[in-house]
Amino acid sequence: MDSYFIDPQRRRGAKLIFPAHQLTVCTDSYGIRTQLKFNVVVEKMDLQNLIQIRLTESSDQSKMFVSTIDNASYEQMRAEQSLHVTFQGFVDHLTKILDRCKREELHMSLVKDDSVHLLQFFEKSSFKNLTHLFLQIQIASTETVLFHINLALQSLQDQVGGYAGQMAKYQSELGARDDVIHRLQGEVRALNGRLLEQENLVFNRNTEEVNRLQQTIKHINESKELEEKRLKTIISGMQEKIDQQNKELLAGTEKIMHDSKRYEALREDNMKLKSHNNQLREEADRYKSDLQAYQSRDGRHESAIVDLRRQLIDLQSKLKIAEKQKSELEAELEAERNICQTKKNALQLTTDEISNANVMIASLNKEVAKLKSKVELRTEIAMRQEKLIQDKEKEYNELQGTVRQIQQEHVKNRAASEEYAQTVRRIKETSDAIEEKYRKKINDLIMKVSQNQNAEPVSVLNHQFPNRYLRPHNRIE
Repeated sequence: MDSYFIDPQRRRGAKLIFPAHQLTVCTDSYGIRTQLKFNVVVEKMDLQNLIQIRLTESSDQSKMFVSTIDNASYEQMRAEQSLHVTFQGFVDHLTKILDRCKREELHMSLVKDDSVHLLQFFEKSSFKNLTHLFLQIQIASTETVLFHINLALQSLQDQVGGYAGQMAKYQSELGARDDVIHRLQGEVRALNGRLLEQENLVFNRNTEEVNRLQQTIKHINESKELEEKRLKTIISGMQEKIDQQNKELLAGTEKIMHDSKRYEALREDNMKLKSHNNQLREEADRYKSDLQAYQSRDGRHESAIVDLRRQLIDLQSKLKIAEKQKSELEAELEAERNICQTKKNALQLTTDEISNANVMIASLNKEVAKLKSKVELRTEIAMRQEKLIQDKEKEYNELQGTVRQIQQEHVKNRAASEEYAQTVRRIKETSDAIEEKYRKKINDLIMKVSQNQNAEPVSVLNHQFPNRYLRPHNRIE
């Protein structure tokens, strides 16, 4: 019957009912007890009442024990051990017993008595071990041992071939990833160079614009000082209509509050920029965690991982450089905010000077009635200036949104070079258009102001509210 399980033709009908599993077996040979590890396998011939239990020592595959049970041997064993089940029921119970041995609820022992070997399944107890089943088992023939060793070698060769294919696949994937990483590094370096050049161009252009505006402010301040000297000679008689001038002063105070709210909005924009910077840091942390997960999956390829770590260090250094540039931009924004605060303080000082000048305005009540129409003209000019400033703020916000989009494309490293060049050209065209537009508007306003200053009463009101009409030009910075 043992030949059924080593015959290639008949073995096609063999069915595995208990796959190979390593179990501890107690051996007792002539009073010597030891514990050895055996691989236990149970097979059954399909459409026949024939099973074979095979025990192979884990450390020595040549030591094998087999027990083949057919209908006749089972009937004999059934009579000897008082079993109450059929052959199929015996197979099911044998499977359950082996499962309990895997969970170490039952134990196995191999006993040698003269020339007979017995395989016992027993349950340990403090009083007495309870034997559930025992089977006669004999040493396998050389032919059987060689057959199963060949089967094991074939399965190992198949596994080795599969592992070799997987290794080649993994190596090709690693090579492709290295190529992608090198390509992305080149793109990052190119984008960094272009971004640095664009930032230098924008910084130089803004510096020139600030210098021009400072010269314009200086010229206007000089003219304002001249006007103040001239106004001091005619302001002695103006002391009526204090209530009306106080109302105008309240309107100026409301304007200051409006400007303060605008400064708060700029501060909120700064906070948004800081939150965006935090998001960039979180993305960098997520990239680090992804790289660590990649390292845990591909632990066998340590040489490639060392290269990836070195590349990650380079990327981190570049990220630090980008953060440093962002901190410089934030410092510039803080400096601009300080300039705004300084201008606000200057406006407060001017307001104090106006309150001192109102003491001397009472004597000019009759002339104020004549100047009312010209005050309305001045108010209309101021409203036009406010409208121009609002238009500039909208265009400035659009330009700032475009810059943020460029920064996001730079962090993700996925924007194509052509798209980046087009974006840079659009920014340059927008900046040139804004610069040209407001250069013309500022020149027109300066001409209008210089024309209006030729009239003496209008110059008096210019002394009362000097910074109110100068501050929009300052805010162009």
